[in-house]
Amino acid sequence: MMRKIIGIATAFVVFFELGAMIRHLDFHPLLQLFKTIPTSLFLICFVVGVFAGSFALGYDYILHRLLSPDVKMSWRDGLTAWAGNAVHNALDVGGIVSVKLHQLAFDKTTVSKATFRQLYWLSQSGLAIFSAIALLMHVINPGFYSQIHDTWYVIGMLLPVIGLWITKRRYQLKKMLPTIRMRQIIGVSGLDWLAKVGTFLLIGILFGFPIDYWQVIPLLIAAHVIGLVTLIPGAWGSFDLVMIIGLIGMGLDSEAAFLWLLIYRLSDTVTPLLLGLFIYLWRALTDINQEFRGVPQDLTISVMHKIVTGLLYFGGITLILTGTLPGTLTQIHWLAHFNPWASNLLLQLPNIFIGVLLVMAGRGIASRVRRAMLPTMALQMIGIGYVLYFHQNWQPLVLFGMIFLLTWGIKSALYRQQFIYSWEAQIFDGFIYGGIFVTYLILGILNMPRFAGPHHRPTQALALLIPSIHWWFTGVIALAVIILAVVALRKYFAGHIERLGDTVDEARLATILAKGDNHYANLVFLGDKRVFYYQDTVAIQFRLINNKAVMMSDPFGVASDFKSALNAFIHEADRLGYIPVFYEVSESVAMLAHEFGYNFLKLGEEAWVDTLTFKTAGKKFANIRSEINQATAAGFEFAVIQPPYTDKFLRTLRAVSDEWLAGREEKGFSLGFFDASYLQRYPIGILKRADGEIVAFATLITSQTENQMTVDLMRFSKAAPNGTMDVLFVKAFEYAREQGVTTFNLGMSPLANVGINSQGFIRERLANLVYQFGSRIYSFEGLHHYKNKFASSWHPYYIAYSSRSNLVIVMLALSAIDNPGID
Repeated sequence: MMRKIIGIATAFVVFFELGAMIRHLDFHPLLQLFKTIPTSLFLICFVVGVFAGSFALGYDYILHRLLSPDVKMSWRDGLTAWAGNAVHNALDVGGIVSVKLHQLAFDKTTVSKATFRQLYWLSQSGLAIFSAIALLMHVINPGFYSQIHDTWYVIGMLLPVIGLWITKRRYQLKKMLPTIRMRQIIGVSGLDWLAKVGTFLLIGILFGFPIDYWQVIPLLIAAHVIGLVTLIPGAWGSFDLVMIIGLIGMGLDSEAAFLWLLIYRLSDTVTPLLLGLFIYLWRALTDINQEFRGVPQDLTISVMHKIVTGLLYFGGITLILTGTLPGTLTQIHWLAHFNPWASNLLLQLPNIFIGVLLVMAGRGIASRVRRAMLPTMALQMIGIGYVLYFHQNWQPLVLFGMIFLLTWGIKSALYRQQFIYSWEAQIFDGFIYGGIFVTYLILGILNMPRFAGPHHRPTQALALLIPSIHWWFTGVIALAVIILAVVALRKYFAGHIERLGDTVDEARLATILAKGDNHYANLVFLGDKRVFYYQDTVAIQFRLINNKAVMMSDPFGVASDFKSALNAFIHEADRLGYIPVFYEVSESVAMLAHEFGYNFLKLGEEAWVDTLTFKTAGKKFANIRSEINQATAAGFEFAVIQPPYTDKFLRTLRAVSDEWLAGREEKGFSLGFFDASYLQRYPIGILKRADGEIVAFATLITSQTENQMTVDLMRFSKAAPNGTMDVLFVKAFEYAREQGVTTFNLGMSPLANVGINSQGFIRERLANLVYQFGSRIYSFEGLHHYKNKFASSWHPYYIAYSSRSNLVIVMLALSAIDNPGID
């Protein structure tokens, strides 16, 4: 308690005296002196101070060898130790801070506090050595500066001895630290204090203060001893007051003395303290991040990534505007610093060039492309050099410097191997470039001189865009260079495009299909899709369009591996810059996709027929019975033909198909199309006349896992009887029942029962409006009504899409991939 009272009272007196001294300083010449000092000199002093503080690491190394001899001191431990020494140097009072920090670094339940106390007092042995040297200098040369009484040097010599004796008595130590360790600590202490003295003297020499530096050494040592004895944290005030008074007494003017001490404190104490606190903050955040399994770091990098992207776009757009509108934006103060206009087009073009490339770099960073890192940082360095050379203003320099540091900080977020320019991104960037061009035209026209006659305005507007043929050619060349640079940068971002997945491997697919299939698995053999194989247990069929990887229905294979397969598919797609879209997937797969952060939308429902209970008896099927009877009476016969098929048979089916298409283009992806090799895989139900002419056919696909049959292609010619579809379906139901298949799938009824709840998603409510009132585009209600007369049950199917995708763009992508072109 008494120690605290003494410390507080001493600090009060010291700061009062120091404040009185500072009030009498003339700061005007001090500020003038500051302005004449090169920035490089300040940097050298700060680097020297940080380096000098590193000698204290020797204490921690020795302590680590003493307490943990079998564990190597890591670089992280070294950084923490350096930070602890910086905090101790700036804020310590009688070793309290030093001991507390070492207790935090080591297990205080197994390491005695006395050990850290001994370390602290031994670390002052360097001060004792220099106190002895200072006393010796006074004895040998009494003419040395003698306002400091020799008693202070004696105190400095005795402080470590007294401190160790008190520690031994207080903790009743029977054994002190090993002699070899004590010698090592004394040696490190000597180097540490030599660095402190050297730092102070070097600053004076660099700044050229006119003083006898040999006489400064005893003053500096005495000031440190007084600082320790006054028990003020970090000797703030007591050390400074003694040094300023002493330097003035040696003949140095007060402003120079204050400047010398200020630079020393900044380099020896403040800068290391700030770095130390930053290291502690970094270690604390690292520990928190590990405790919460990396989530805080991911969130921080995610936020930084968005900031970097925004700053790149902002910086690029600003440079483009100030380059294309010279003089117009100088009225905005902060934009004026970016304006390069000096009646020379050569100074205008770099702004535009760098600005456009920064926007493109922003797109690469936004897309998290690994290859975007180096070009972006190179552009920022070019921007910094350009600003320094042409502008010499700090505002744009701060912007580019901040972007540079943040870009380096998010390098772990740039993991994608290649760049695929999504339609969403192209639209967004197109609006930016278009907006800049429109702004250029509007502001240019608004700022051109007014003429009396209205007939002069078009000419003046033309002159604004093309003031001369020389400018026109220069502009064309500049525009061509900028476009080529953007294309080259985009190509570099893209790299060598690696396509997701593999081509169809029939042997591999046969193995997976034997483990599990579904009623859409047959579509993989159409040849318009790629396949993602997961450990030969699961296959995912999909098609690539732009940056979308559109998966067709559920995966097939081992159902228990679906989640792992989807996870692998999403991660591999993400690595290559693709975004999966899950189309016509079941509710279970939609929920799995939702677990991975995907939104989902109900597409419609599939109609399933129970073949075991289906009958055409009753009033409901009276019309269908009539159609079947009429077809039978007319000599039409239904039969199921098994592959392989002859070329003649396939040519006959092709003729029926072409007549049914009537010149329309085939659909694909989610629907089968007429392909001879594809048809050879499945049974085909045909309807033929009495003379053997085939007038209708339907491919019959069976899922063994689901015990379900479905129709893929159903086509008929003009010679087919009325109600041909009804006949084919009913006959197919009967065939399925004969084959032991319990369910027949009639396919999707788009938008059926979508958005019928008033509390549903707005996008599903809009889809319901299309379902009810979109009959001119597609007969949604008619198709549902037709299938409903057969259906035993309805089963929902969904589309799941990433939150990074726009639903409208996703729908456009789906409409674009329904052609049978080979992917």
